[in-house]
Amino acid sequence: MNTSERPLTRRQQWERATNLPLMVLAVLFVIMYAWRVLDTDASPRLDTSLVLADVAIWAAFFIDFAVRLWLSGDRMRFLRKHPLDLLVVLVPPFRPLRLLRASLLLLDALNRATHPRTRLVTFVATSSVLILLLTSLAFFDAEYGAPESKIESFGDALWWSMVTVTTVGFGDVYPVTTEGRLVSLILMTLGIGLISFAIGTMTSWVVEQLKTVDDAADRAEIMLRELVDEVKALRTEVAELRSDAGRPPAPPD
Repeated sequence: MNTSERPLTRRQQWERATNLPLMVLAVLFVIMYAWRVLDTDASPRLDTSLVLADVAIWAAFFIDFAVRLWLSGDRMRFLRKHPLDLLVVLVPPFRPLRLLRASLLLLDALNRATHPRTRLVTFVATSSVLILLLTSLAFFDAEYGAPESKIESFGDALWWSMVTVTTVGFGDVYPVTTEGRLVSLILMTLGIGLISFAIGTMTSWVVEQLKTVDDAADRAEIMLRELVDEVKALRTEVAELRSDAGRPPAPPD
């Protein structure tokens, strides 16, 4: 064991113990949210059960946040460094905010569970998938069954989110409700950022690969020059040895 490592604080021990359960609860919440949206013929009893489970999961995250805050030495610093956790607690489990809560719960759990070195890539990749999935669910929830709506299945909503986030916009599917237009506005705003990040990441990767190739070529060129210099030096030594071997021996005194 490395004695230089600092022992975990009580809050860190709590977080390590609760990371996996909270991740499971966050995924479960997203599944329940999708279930409530896609099961258009759900019974009132089932819908009530899902609402109660929704509130229970929110309560679990609220208790976790309260415990972590209580175990922190500098509580104001904890609040400043964990804005996502605070948002999860502040957003209540009401129907109009289900999309926001589903995103916050899963992103918060993922942010806590991933390693700092891989956190950014994992966070962005998961955020991209969540943007498409959750906005499709929210759009389907808002548009399905509305007068003059083009949404007849979840596949239509998923197609809408794909063409919207890529800024293609064929116009075959469009919102007819206020809530659907709001979801569209959110997706268009996030889509611009998502595409910009994807292009920037790809460009950065290509530049990095080109730099790696250039560095390898430079190293190969340096090694080749060193080998050429060594060969020249060896040829000079061999020539000197041949010259010495061809000379007649010096006469004795």
